[in-house]
Amino acid sequence: MVSFSNMGRSNLPLSFRRLQISCAAKPETVDKVCSIVRKQLALKDDISVSGESKFAALGADSLDTVEIVMGLEEEFGITVEEESAQSIATVQDAADLIEKLVEKTSA
Repeated sequence: MVSFSNMGRSNLPLSFRRLQISCAAKPETVDKVCSIVRKQLALKDDISVSGESKFAALGADSLDTVEIVMGLEEEFGITVEEESAQSIATVQDAADLIEKLVEKTSA
């Protein structure tokens, strides 16, 4: 059995844990996503939008989130599956997913 520090998780063996590896998206991708989110939500200039920004905290409801995803698909020439779209909660989540999908389509 392999064991890691608990870090708030159960003491299940590694074989039962889901490993997640994420790479930070390029800053220019994050900036584009921030711009699209700002435009879709009609945010004022004094509201900060960064990689850590949560769509819900910016006032996005489920329809807004769908519109953001549609804007991202158009801007980056990708298709986001519904399952993947539901996992997007932050600007960084969106940027990471975009880079993954762009890489997949260019491979």
